[in-house]
Amino acid sequence: MKKILAAILVCAFGVSAMAASVVYSYKSSFTRIDPIYKVRTIGTGSSKVKTVTESYSTKKDTIDGYIILPVCEECNGTLESSIVDDFYGTGYFTRKGDKLGRKANIFGTVKTTVYAEAGIFGKNAYVTGHPNIQGDPSDLKELKSAWMWVYFGLPGAEKVDPNSVVKSGDIIKGAGDEDVFYGFLGLDNVEGYSVSNAGFGSVKVVSHTEAAKLGFCEGDPGSSYSCQIINSIAGSTIGWFEYEGLCNNTPMWDLCDPSAVNKVTEAPIVGTWSLKYNNALSDLGDSAKEEAILNKLKAKDGEFIEYSWAY
Repeated sequence: MKKILAAILVCAFGVSAMAASVVYSYKSSFTRIDPIYKVRTIGTGSSKVKTVTESYSTKKDTIDGYIILPVCEECNGTLESSIVDDFYGTGYFTRKGDKLGRKANIFGTVKTTVYAEAGIFGKNAYVTGHPNIQGDPSDLKELKSAWMWVYFGLPGAEKVDPNSVVKSGDIIKGAGDEDVFYGFLGLDNVEGYSVSNAGFGSVKVVSHTEAAKLGFCEGDPGSSYSCQIINSIAGSTIGWFEYEGLCNNTPMWDLCDPSAVNKVTEAPIVGTWSLKYNNALSDLGDSAKEEAILNKLKAKDGEFIEYSWAY
């Protein structure tokens, strides 16, 4: 993985002076596979019979959530940034279209690892050092633009213990008692892989001051900092997921040979995404961020599915 520019990143003046992480609001609007379970009359004449069939269409959906990213360590009251390896944080996500999953108390909020990478630049931030170029930016305050890449995994039905399923009778009344896989993306989503987001946006400067505090034996002298952070990003989303339909059949087929032996079991999600710095949640202490996020996402009794995933 490339080195990550941690000016995504707020920099800390002191560990006790500010939280060690910041929070971003995340939203992705995309198109996904939509399983359609329907009772159809099959056959002709006296051999006609009603049976449950499955086909696929597409449907627009939305993922909402929050991403916690760690701060960098160098910002002694001035605008600075540092390079770090393995820049990752934590994401909390829900799917707007997950009505059946919530009703069946299967999927609600998912907590998963998030990997991020970014670069900052600006039309007036030129390279200094001519004729002996060193590579420093001419003015850190002119670093007003950014690109960002955010990558995280979401679970399918087989990654939840026990495997998450709904009964066929819950989909169509009287349609038997067969187990139908139900992952984060809904019906038939048996395996979850990844969601990749990339885009461009803006950088801004934030300032924060901790007032001095009196004490009988020791006091807190207070502190302040002023740092660059990524303010907002918008761009494109693409993801990849695996599906398995009722009775081990998946109604997608190979383009060149659509036959029983050439079923296709994987499909993408495609759409747009946005990320925005959340000042209110970022100002909370690190130990309070998760509870506040779960409340925002209306996680029932503060519960979530923790997905162990590695890039």
